[in-house]
Amino acid sequence: MSNFDGMNNAQVAIIPQGTVINGNVEITGKLEMYGTINGDINSNDRVNICGDVKGNIKARDIYTKDSFVEGNIQCEDGAVIRENTIILGDIDAQSLTVDGAIQGKLDIKGMVTIGEKAIVDSDIKAKSIQVNNGAALNGQCSLCYAEITPKNFFADDKTPVKENTKKSGKK
Repeated sequence: MSNFDGMNNAQVAIIPQGTVINGNVEITGKLEMYGTINGDINSNDRVNICGDVKGNIKARDIYTKDSFVEGNIQCEDGAVIRENTIILGDIDAQSLTVDGAIQGKLDIKGMVTIGEKAIVDSDIKAKSIQVNNGAALNGQCSLCYAEITPKNFFADDKTPVKENTKKSGKK
């Protein structure tokens, strides 16, 4: 039985606690990792990590808890970084929920949710960002994927669009 939410009886590869893999792991299907991997992980499905990874991770989605990851994470769907997890690397995903600590650039096409105990030392590009009270956030935030941008309201010289039209004689 899995310790992670959302797992069913589908075939799952399990790397038990105490196991150390020195090399890349490529898997078709889900991966539950409780040990240590010194290499990249590549999966076409979910990767659940409750251990240490020193390498890049590419998966459909990722869920981490009580983990240490040193490497970049790329997800087709979402990334969930739970408590007692430290990520040292960039994350590229559709959505991101953070309750742990991240240091790296975040490129999230949808929503970023930063929990009350999260520590995020990252520049963030996203569609929307929710920061809960108590969270620590250091970095620049850009809602570059949002439908409404500052360009809708301000000209390049930071003057409101209405003022720009008055100066140029346009109405």
